[in-house]
Amino acid sequence: MRRLTTMLTITMATTALQAAPPTADDWWTAMGRYTGDHMLKDTASGEVVGAFEVEWGVPFERLNYRFQSTGDGPASTVAGFCGWDEALGKVRFVEVETGADGLVTTMGTLADVDGMTYTWDVRTWNEKKEIRAFEMTDVFSADGVARSNKMKSGSPVPASMTWTPVNHFHRAFPTADLMVGSWNFTDNGQPKLLTVEWGPGQETLVETTHTVGADGKTTADSTVTYMYDRAADRIRMHFMGANGAAGWATPVIGKLDGATTMEVSWRGRNGIGDRISGLGYRVIDGDTMTLNMTEFKLDGVPFPAGAARDAMTAPKKATRAKK
Repeated sequence: MRRLTTMLTITMATTALQAAPPTADDWWTAMGRYTGDHMLKDTASGEVVGAFEVEWGVPFERLNYRFQSTGDGPASTVAGFCGWDEALGKVRFVEVETGADGLVTTMGTLADVDGMTYTWDVRTWNEKKEIRAFEMTDVFSADGVARSNKMKSGSPVPASMTWTPVNHFHRAFPTADLMVGSWNFTDNGQPKLLTVEWGPGQETLVETTHTVGADGKTTADSTVTYMYDRAADRIRMHFMGANGAAGWATPVIGKLDGATTMEVSWRGRNGIGDRISGLGYRVIDGDTMTLNMTEFKLDGVPFPAGAARDAMTAPKKATRAKK
């Protein structure tokens, strides 16, 4: 069944807990929980039935949302908006759906908020008459939203649904799973340690290179943060060095003889503001990661040939540290 009569999804945006319906002044804090991209699953069957996107159409004034069904059943699409209705003195959503019931319009008003539980009064009409009315309850948790529907009249909707946030970073950069861990390598005779760790919620990746002293103590040399750029649907990398250098790059992932490759073109500034650039190339093969950096330039001028450049561009073979 693809009858959704929905609104709403879930990213746990920072919001204050409330114990009453929101007001004209604070409604947007409660509704901020719904923003993001999510997968909708029928609780009874466990079937993923569609994808939902919710975003601010006008910041703090109007939420826009879209739904597209998936699977083999009747196709369904939804478009709607949500905001504060001055005349009603309540949060209201209005949506139009094309699906199993034909063209239908659904309106819902937020009846109550009790902490992480939101209760909505919902009514749906087709082109001729009202076809259903029901109470919709959303309970937020760290894993998403559990939704239950209690019918008041008309044709039924699914009794319960679950909403799960979509992790676009995982989708766009599956290579992250291969990189997480600690890696040992040597750079021009100096022992180094490369640590790759998940950021909060596994929505970013943080890679730090350390120099390992004779006493075993480590000193951070640089950090690279991997993050998802939704506008471009790409992964971006941000480099920050202990010497003040900083830069950006977009990794290009490939395959070579069964191994994963990553090409990176860095652009940035050093600690005194000069333009710097370089090309990076990695090969990740199980517990081995080969690191290469070439084409170093300062203000567009290549580094001079010689022993110094050779040391900088020599491949570094890193091995995964045993746990």
